Amino acid sequence: MPALLKRASSAVTRQRLIASAIEILRKHGPAAATTGRIAAGAGLKQASFYAHFADRDACLTAAAAAIGEQMLARLRAVLAPIDGADLRGSIRRVYASLLAVMLEERALTTLFLAHRVDPASPIGVGLRRELDLARADLVTAIRLYGVRATPAQAGAWAEMLVAVMLGLAEAVIAGRVAAETGVDAAADATFGALRALLAPHPHPHSSSTEVP
Repeated sequence: MPALLKRASSAVTRQRLIASAIEILRKHGPAAATTGRIAAGAGLKQASFYAHFADRDACLTAAAAAIGEQMLARLRAVLAPIDGADLRGSIRRVYASLLAVMLEERALTTLFLAHRVDPASPIGVGLRRELDLARADLVTAIRLYGVRATPAQAGAWAEMLVAVMLGLAEAVIAGRVAAETGVDAAADATFGALRALLAPHPHPHSSSTEVP
């Protein structure tokens, strides 16, 4: 088999193993995600697993990262169309879109919320990598929204936004807060806090430079 085709075949098999691990995590949790069950779910023998991953933890880290990448793609999609005339609405759309993704995968979201701060958890490792990328995207978005902040301040705001999003998801999944109510509260609080830092824009019908 030519080297290029061999690499492509290997990549497909690796993705099958990751998909199998995700499905097991979704339905049965991490304790059930053994190398044998992951391989069987991918239609492979257990020995084939080790041609693609050093161990179970490496596969679970890759599975967590794969789901994080999907969430990050949704985040980037909603961060791009910024409405300068409706910043609060733009912020709300970010929260609503991300919450929708997290609620679509309640079992996995609950699992990741529980593992995200555990340094020994392979699931936490995979999730934290994607959260780091999300923070970087939020730093960029904060500047695009016109917030006057140093890099350190923008980083702190990004950290706050991630914490708000994760807290919102946890509260909604636990049934403490209704989704729409939570999204509105998060958008109002975030816009209210950032509003004082927004660069002044002249009103279209006034010479004033105050933010309305």
